[in-house]
Amino acid sequence: MTSATFNENFSRAAAACRELTVDEARHFVDHGFVAISAAFPGQIAASICDHAWQDLYSKHQIMRDDPGTWIDQPRPDLPINGYIRTAGSGRRYRLKDVAPRAWQTQIDLVGGPHRLPDNGASMSWGDEAIANLGPDPRWKPPVPRQHGWHKDGWHFRHFLGSPEQGLLTVPIFTDILPKSGGTVIATDSIAPVARLLAGHPEGLHADSVQGAGYLIPGLIEQCSEFVELTGNAGDMVLLHPYMLHRPCANPSGRPRFIANHALVLSEPMQFNRPERDYSLVELTVLRALGSDHFDYRPTRPMQALAPAPFRDRDAVDTQKELLNQEMREMARAGIVTPEWATEAGYHSNRDVTESLVG
Repeated sequence: MTSATFNENFSRAAAACRELTVDEARHFVDHGFVAISAAFPGQIAASICDHAWQDLYSKHQIMRDDPGTWIDQPRPDLPINGYIRTAGSGRRYRLKDVAPRAWQTQIDLVGGPHRLPDNGASMSWGDEAIANLGPDPRWKPPVPRQHGWHKDGWHFRHFLGSPEQGLLTVPIFTDILPKSGGTVIATDSIAPVARLLAGHPEGLHADSVQGAGYLIPGLIEQCSEFVELTGNAGDMVLLHPYMLHRPCANPSGRPRFIANHALVLSEPMQFNRPERDYSLVELTVLRALGSDHFDYRPTRPMQALAPAPFRDRDAVDTQKELLNQEMREMARAGIVTPEWATEAGYHSNRDVTESLVG
């Protein structure tokens, strides 16, 4: 249930939108995502797919017309046939010029161009893509006790208002039907993530919520509402940055190409704005916390760090010790990884007397 004040704040934010409808704005605040049809030209989607196939062939000998080559599995940590990130050519699509609907809907959600560096003028996409080719018969309905759930953001310490990831943008480059490798999202995950971050103004280590992060099992087991992202080439799905999600197998034989872009804010999100000019992303957090405003004050500075796959030996050791320290502190505070987590491939802080991260 929301208060009259919250509804007034929502109405104000929705009225400021230039592209999103009131119903779309409400759907985002209530469910943490909104699908935007025909957000960008189909020609862009087709061009990105063409480059992706070229990259797949040059690096993995995967041929567009030979499904027998699609099962290449270069990532042992993610056992899904044909799940591969392709490299971009360096080409950039400046959204304000070539995809104004995609540009404006993102602007609407974050509260206006003034909330972005360069007033959003430099917002752009490359032609890199995430391929999910299959064919892989191991598709299963989404449930909490599965490997792969995570919160995006492997390059920064996570705070309630982290500006490094103000919005997650998923452009769809191929038609995606049900059970065709679409990303699965937990639409009721915003609240448990918000509560955890609000309760820890010191922030959380990036590795705690990435990959096999020890906090993910306790968060995802609070969720029961799951949606498989589908759509047509040229559509786009906008996700709240707290949204837990996971990849899934593609048994369909229909190649799936998407991307996942993070919209960086010019300053941290605020949850106690004197003028009450909240963004829809901020209002989603307040709704999750059951509050009209929240006086959040981080107790540590924002911190960037190299993503786990790109750390040198010294950084690996340093970050492992920092993560282990956090895991022990959380366990002492009563936030303990569920027992089932290790069987699903997650790290755990249940035993704080041993080295917890291998």
